[in-house]
Amino acid sequence: MRAIRENENGILMDIIVSSNSKREGIKGYDRWRDRIIVEMKEKPEKFKVNKELLSFFSSLFSISKRSVRIIAGEKNPMKTIFLEGVNEKRAKDILKRYIREI
Repeated sequence: MRAIRENENGILMDIIVSSNSKREGIKGYDRWRDRIIVEMKEKPEKFKVNKELLSFFSSLFSISKRSVRIIAGEKNPMKTIFLEGVNEKRAKDILKRYIREI
């Protein structure tokens, strides 16, 4: 899986955000795009979904909100996020609860 890549100070994660969903969470993995599918309740207006996304990943990985940043795709459903202080093994261990392909 290339959706998660280790970086010098953390990991980069490629995701697809499905906004205006009924639930918030990891939905699965898109093999064709090689991205993790994330559902968010907020609508994609005024960056509300981005704020919800940062809060969600902060909580999921038990790191501060300042340790989660959108690196690419701020205005696009396909995003790359940076999780500071998280290694690839820890990320995969956490995501295994939601995704079989990891």
